[in-house]
Amino acid sequence: MSLISVIVPVFNTRIDYLTRCVESILSQEHADKELILINDGADSALCAGYEKLCKKYPEIKYIYQENQGVSVARNAGLDAASGDHVMFVDSDDFISPGLLSCLEEAMKPELDILFFGYCTSYTNRELERVIKDPDPALFTPEVLQRAILNANPAIGPLEVGAPWGKLIRRSVIEDNRLRFIPGLKKGQDTVFTLHLLQHCRQVSYESVCGYHYRVVSTSISHRFSADIVSIMERTLDAYTDFVRRFKTDGSFDKLLMTKYYRVLTGEYLDLYFMHKDNPADAETLRKEYARLLSEKRYKMAVSSMEADELKGLDALVYRLVKNRRLRTLWALKKSMQTARRFIVNDYE
Repeated sequence: MSLISVIVPVFNTRIDYLTRCVESILSQEHADKELILINDGADSALCAGYEKLCKKYPEIKYIYQENQGVSVARNAGLDAASGDHVMFVDSDDFISPGLLSCLEEAMKPELDILFFGYCTSYTNRELERVIKDPDPALFTPEVLQRAILNANPAIGPLEVGAPWGKLIRRSVIEDNRLRFIPGLKKGQDTVFTLHLLQHCRQVSYESVCGYHYRVVSTSISHRFSADIVSIMERTLDAYTDFVRRFKTDGSFDKLLMTKYYRVLTGEYLDLYFMHKDNPADAETLRKEYARLLSEKRYKMAVSSMEADELKGLDALVYRLVKNRRLRTLWALKKSMQTARRFIVNDYE
């Protein structure tokens, strides 16, 4: 049996969430595993709880560092890992019983990454995200790189860019000196995965719901961010650097512009311009968004999109953005946010 290093960065995670996470890993019917827990400078009261948990389970490799961000925390986990394979788990999530044994059996010698399915967990329901009959042609490094920049409907529910949901051969990471980029507050995981896939031989997919992604309203993926534009522009620059370095034939140029457009109409609207915790009035925010639309990089992103490639609400949002019909865009997005709250309830 090969050793699997499970890396869990933690920062101000509720102790009950972390306990569920840790116990789901340690209870695996897989004798050769190590759990590396990296405390990224959490609040002192929470630190006490984390240390108590580690005393209860002394087999945990516990690392404390001053707060430096999740990239540095994951890198510390990689530095401490000794396994043949690596798996990342976020501290408020958990994994299914028997997952490690299942993955070890499915991880063939020629594979560098084995992807697997997951469930999106809300307080009132859990939604399974598993590809039942995966097409092997879709599981090539380049197809998956393309999907990171522009979601591929054929892949369906696969969360390609996230660090979780995959078992990785550690030698691919170490032989190519791959690490997460310190300072990237969002998207550091997708940038890492782009580079990881660049060095992979073969990848595959296991049709099992092995990971439970807890949707927490206070996580960085969902909470209000006044600096989201500057934060994401650093990430967009990292995507651009990757394309310029590895995809010199121009085959990824349009995908890069699509990623700019997706961020413009996704993270910017959801985490700042239309977030419920933004204190600014709607008219001020619409004017600010209009100025953003006038910037060269975003004008290019919008103009590069092709309407016939978009369906349903995506096509409607595109027409509203392209024609600067921002009042209608605001009304549409608000109605979508309201509808979501009737369907699912996030964790706190």
